[in-house]
Amino acid sequence: MASPTVTLVAASPNPAVSGQSVTLTATVTPAPPATGTSTGSVTFVIGGTGGGTFTQPLAGGTATFITSGPGAGSHTVTATYNGDTNFATSTSAPLTQVVNPANSRTTISSNPNPSEAGTLVDFVAFVEAIPPGDGTPTGTVTFTLTNGVGAITINTTVDTNGFAFVEVPLSAGNWDVDAFYAGDANFGASGVSEYTQVVAEPESDTVTTTVS
Repeated sequence: MASPTVTLVAASPNPAVSGQSVTLTATVTPAPPATGTSTGSVTFVIGGTGGGTFTQPLAGGTATFITSGPGAGSHTVTATYNGDTNFATSTSAPLTQVVNPANSRTTISSNPNPSEAGTLVDFVAFVEAIPPGDGTPTGTVTFTLTNGVGAITINTTVDTNGFAFVEVPLSAGNWDVDAFYAGDANFGASGVSEYTQVVAEPESDTVTTTVS
């Protein structure tokens, strides 16, 4: 008859942030008065978005699984020892793994800068996760361009690489450019300001007439 076992599960770090690696550790021990070392495998079940079911080998009574998949929120985690010839299966008490939204960082660039009035200027915002967070933020960036007289506001979507693009012609003068990322379920909002786009008056063509 297989001896009963006790399975415990732990997570580190807890809480974590979106995209951060979390190590799950299951420890399997014989229930007293039984002794010995259990063999076989442990199945981790992670609930919620980005979770799943993952089976790992047991070595020296311990099994580990590293994941960065769960999205922001609370996730229920259990570990089930699947048993072997000498030891019976057992399941841990549920553990709550908390994943918070990661911080983001937004930067901005433009081309050309300086530019000429009436010509198109390409503005690029790049949104990235700040470690230990990882992954690519999604959602919307709002560009706001002001020159002391008027303002231009443009919303654009962050692409799969974290970039947001706008193309706009501007009148002559110095333009203050802000880019604000609104955040999503897994990444917090961030923005950048105090970026200056210099726009010069177009060069005039000078015609020289020679009188003989």
